[in-house]
Amino acid sequence: MSYTDDERIRAKRRALYILAQRDHSKKELYDKLIKNYPPDLCEMVVGLMCEHDLINEEKYTEKLYRAYINKGWGKSKIRFELRRKGLPDSLISQQEEEYDTEDFIDEIMHLVDKKYASKLDFSDYKSVQRVTAALARRGFAYDDIKLALSRIKDGDYDEYDE
Repeated sequence: MSYTDDERIRAKRRALYILAQRDHSKKELYDKLIKNYPPDLCEMVVGLMCEHDLINEEKYTEKLYRAYINKGWGKSKIRFELRRKGLPDSLISQQEEEYDTEDFIDEIMHLVDKKYASKLDFSDYKSVQRVTAALARRGFAYDDIKLALSRIKDGDYDEYDE
């Protein structure tokens, strides 16, 4: 279908306005444009934004992954959120490779020290279960949580003794 210059210009301006607020994935931009414009015009505008490097999903994935780790999220919650934003699995996997299990274990230990230390009593099974459940809700793997708690119990967390 052919669109007037005015329709194309309005759609491009809207896309530029949206991208000026913050970075977006192709899917996010498309989902915002589709509310006001026909599908093929939206696809054309999204393609144009990619051509001009105004949408760079690789940088966006990297930026979000780092931000979510800083929020104290685990790998599974981060993966879920990035998929929800429409980012490709290949880019998500690429980021996961850069952050190994040890990084997540360190993050768990830091979170426990910062947020859950007062609630954690290794002599009380329910206390350990509550902290484990809280960490699992943040998206950390059970095995990573178990290992981090084991290290804390053994006193093997010197960098958090500050």
